[in-house]
Amino acid sequence: MRYSHGLAALTLTVAVGCSERSGSTELPLERSEGATAPAPTAAATAPTLDAASTASAPEIAPPRAPRRAPHGYVYARTRFVWIRPQPGEGSGWIGYLWTGGAAPLKTGSPLGAPGCAKSWYELEPRGFVCVDDVKATLDERDPVLARLAPYTPRLGSAWPHHYGESRGVERYAALPSPEEQRRREWDLPQQQERLTQAAQGKTPPLLEGVDLTPAPEQPIELGALPPVISEPRTRLLPLSTVAWSAETRVGERSFLLSADMMWVPKDRVAPYPKITFKGVRLGGEEQLPLAFFRSEGRPKYRREGEAFITTGDAFARLSHVGLTGQAVGEGKARYLETREPGVWVLAADAVVPTPRPTTPWGAPVGEADTTGKAPPGRATWTETSVWQGWLIAYEGTRPVYVTLVSPGRGGTPERGKPAIDTASTPVGVFKITGKFATATMVAPGDFIHSDVPWTQNFSGPHALHGAYWHDNWGNRMSAGCVNVSPEDGKWLYEFTEPTVPEGWHGLRWQPELEPATTFVVHE
Repeated sequence: MRYSHGLAALTLTVAVGCSERSGSTELPLERSEGATAPAPTAAATAPTLDAASTASAPEIAPPRAPRRAPHGYVYARTRFVWIRPQPGEGSGWIGYLWTGGAAPLKTGSPLGAPGCAKSWYELEPRGFVCVDDVKATLDERDPVLARLAPYTPRLGSAWPHHYGESRGVERYAALPSPEEQRRREWDLPQQQERLTQAAQGKTPPLLEGVDLTPAPEQPIELGALPPVISEPRTRLLPLSTVAWSAETRVGERSFLLSADMMWVPKDRVAPYPKITFKGVRLGGEEQLPLAFFRSEGRPKYRREGEAFITTGDAFARLSHVGLTGQAVGEGKARYLETREPGVWVLAADAVVPTPRPTTPWGAPVGEADTTGKAPPGRATWTETSVWQGWLIAYEGTRPVYVTLVSPGRGGTPERGKPAIDTASTPVGVFKITGKFATATMVAPGDFIHSDVPWTQNFSGPHALHGAYWHDNWGNRMSAGCVNVSPEDGKWLYEFTEPTVPEGWHGLRWQPELEPATTFVVHE
């Protein structure tokens, strides 16, 4: 039996600093249909995700500054290097850097202020960071940075890490001895017996989907690590998720290096297949209207007089086709003409994203904007249909991207009931208020989604974010968030406003300084 992944949802707060908490920026936690774990309402920690399907070591160069800044860079040696609006810890936070990240300095001059053991430095385009040589440094040759760089998030990819489902893993701060493994893993003898059975060709249920290929005996020397680089948990329950960057073997057992530099047994993690679905960049031959096909492949039809006959061919699941706009018939017997010569599709088989007639400020979609009311910046906005499972992104009046999404499994909220309680996606007109390249999500009962990528808050605990644990696009799957594929998540993260400054891992919207993308959600 394949274990069904999922965690119920909601209300996650971003943790700020070692012991501070912020009550304003929240992140959601999802639960897939059919999951057998408890269904908690979410509550809890800080951002960090995403996905690849194998456990090989990262193949790209260490994260380093892409250009040479005139005043140099500040480098993060750990998670949550907080960016403050003014020097001093008492000024809240507007963003943060992440392990291995590098942000350009606005000036090379140090500033004295309370709350920093050494000096504050100003960043481009704004904000101040405490450079104490413990959590942050100006030294690009810092030995800790050099050791950690190969294992930090690969933010040039839609999948910053590799991902899998926990079958109940202990998390070790260092590669454990056999004695420590026996002490920490209560069922280690049974696990060893299961591994023996699998080697004999009789795979027990707990090992189904687990990659039992021995890891290479490559040395991974992390050395002494900075404070707060690892999350404060020693195990992950079954059905939680694991994000990792590399693997190695010690003796007869293989271990994965998690996103927060902890070690977990490889034989207790089932890798997720890499999600490759992505939407359509509009322009040229790719234009609306078009149709997607969710859930399963759908037959192609040809027209013979007034009748429609299947051709014997089909549109593949999650594929798309352009439409001419011509339709014949009514109700469930309505057929849509495609741009494939002579090919029609049954309307009931297709998801057809349909733009609303006007922008949120009243300009006609697809036409020149003469209202004079367009918002500042690029006038970006998106619209999502909860019940039909699609999203369109716009720049001004022009649709630029379209894709399938997976909103809340409860659909739209019931009158008088919080959306969280019914796993519904809120409807209305919202703003993108926070953006996080990766974000760990925690639910009551300590169920974890590790390092969820491309998270964007739009309404309280509800967010648009990448999902690496399912491939069921166009169907309602989440606990209220809007799930998108990792590829779509990265594209949307880079498209929306506010723009995340170079090197930042997380950002809070500051309405007085910058525009934010309008996020429209309807039935």
